[in-house]
Amino acid sequence: MGRRKQLVTGGELLASGMRGGFLLRYLRTKGGIAAVAAAVILTVPLAASANPSKVLMFDNCSPSFNEALGDPNICNRQGGTPFGVFIQQLVQNGRAGAWHFSSPNLKLPAGDSLTVENRGGETHSFSPVSQFGGGGVVPDINAILFGTPTPPTFFIDAAGNPGPPLFFADAGGETTIPASSLTPGTHLFICAIHPWMEGTVVVR
Repeated sequence: MGRRKQLVTGGELLASGMRGGFLLRYLRTKGGIAAVAAAVILTVPLAASANPSKVLMFDNCSPSFNEALGDPNICNRQGGTPFGVFIQQLVQNGRAGAWHFSSPNLKLPAGDSLTVENRGGETHSFSPVSQFGGGGVVPDINAILFGTPTPPTFFIDAAGNPGPPLFFADAGGETTIPASSLTPGTHLFICAIHPWMEGTVVVR
């Protein structure tokens, strides 16, 4: 908690880090990461399901995110949480509650795929991880949450091996996790951008 308060009260975040800093550089290059992830996803055979289950992604970003980060395409919704309040929530609570998955715990029949729909105003992911508690891919957010821009990360691929974060969805879009990746057992997922967003899928 002391580290989090120091980041804000010292004026380090908005003055020199978040405003025009490497968060913006990451988000501008995120398309490249998402493109790589999409290429990987397209190589996985999709298993059709008559009744795929669905997880919804939510956030409460506002146009102030675009202004603070100097990019008009960060958040495409009106209203919402001011950027400074969002940062303060991360500093004080280690999370922003409006950024969450609709089903933090989901039971899925074996053989079903999983559709993940982004109902928020910014990009999210539903990336498999080997365990919770790791960082994401945005150094500034990591610095707030973990006290370092490069904490351990636990992203895995469809085979359970370490790999880049998968399954990104732009605002208003969706992604599908194929049944071939959802073997019986417990699967853990986080948003690679907002790593406090966590979901557990139990396949039986």
